[in-house]
Amino acid sequence: MKIGLPKEIKNNENRVGLTPCAVKELTKNGHKVFVQKGAGIGSGFTDKEYINAGAKIVTTAAQAWNNEMIVKVKEPLNSEYHFFKPGLLLFTYLHLADNLPLTKALLKSKVTGVAYETMSKNGALPLLAPMSRVAGRRSAIIAATFMESHRGGIGLLPGGVDDNDPRKPGTEKGLFLVIGGGVAGYNAATTAMGLGANVVILERNPQRIQQLKKDSKLNTLSKVFKNKCIVDVSTDANIEKWIKKTDALISTVLIPGAKAPKVIKTAMVKKMKPGSIIIDIAIDQGGSVETITKITTHDNPTYLVHNVTHYAVANMPGATSRTATMALVNATIPYAIELANGGIKKAAQNQTIYDGINTYDGQLTLKPVADALKLKFTEANLLLK
Repeated sequence: MKIGLPKEIKNNENRVGLTPCAVKELTKNGHKVFVQKGAGIGSGFTDKEYINAGAKIVTTAAQAWNNEMIVKVKEPLNSEYHFFKPGLLLFTYLHLADNLPLTKALLKSKVTGVAYETMSKNGALPLLAPMSRVAGRRSAIIAATFMESHRGGIGLLPGGVDDNDPRKPGTEKGLFLVIGGGVAGYNAATTAMGLGANVVILERNPQRIQQLKKDSKLNTLSKVFKNKCIVDVSTDANIEKWIKKTDALISTVLIPGAKAPKVIKTAMVKKMKPGSIIIDIAIDQGGSVETITKITTHDNPTYLVHNVTHYAVANMPGATSRTATMALVNATIPYAIELANGGIKKAAQNQTIYDGINTYDGQLTLKPVADALKLKFTEANLLLK
């Protein structure tokens, strides 16, 4: 199969869909890979490395897109829609539930869209998890950065200062409120704990709550940094209780494939401290915070609402591009090979890949997206026969 690797064009998106090592695996399987010139530079991969792995370098985006299968990182932007064609196999993050224009473009062009974020295996999301880890860890670091005075924050060091003398009070620690205790939330919490902050995790799943309460890493960090980690059920009452005290709120609420529910209400935000910060990791699925009404970029990542800093960058992992690219491609390459080797009909026999099919032959094949956008839904297995 002929596979194209275009350069990402989203604002400050420096990740790339395939590493040279991944290209080598595809070429070993008999496939031809066409890499747009400079596609890997942002992640530290040179054109020469791709050539040595067996790829051919092409100079334009059109040449990279003019293939049977495209591997990307982020969803195509409007300026890329004209590259779509019937039967094109697009393997990338799509996040269609909050993107009607892209959905319509994929359907009109009869593109087969296989989305990383909806592929599931044994109840987990193997291609979403790597970026959830990166985004979770970055969110705590970003929160700490925007707590600085010169950035409009309250001027608080997350861990405060403790000189280990019990006779001296030291200084206050920051309080991080993490909504959701899944992969992103857990990584946000452990990173915030490592920064010395006090952390509250609010989670809805009773079993996950018990796991978090017993988690050895959280407990060890608490002992080392002498901070607290409180785990409780996520309810409006508990959010309202803690949101008034928090210095940084990190929301990680996500329903795979669907539009994120608005769990942080405007009335709650109004009760937050002036200079505190909200980071919404699920912004590419519509966001879970009512006061976040627009997506921001790495160039201009924040805006103020009710004297609270709002951070709504939809490609957070793109800032740590090399780490994020390697983590992502390590997860995606087995499925990319399977798709290239067998084509969509054969590869879809793998339930994980089947779950990733969002569009096929002009039909919308993922129900949560259809529900969110109020469009017709068709089961993929009816079309793949």
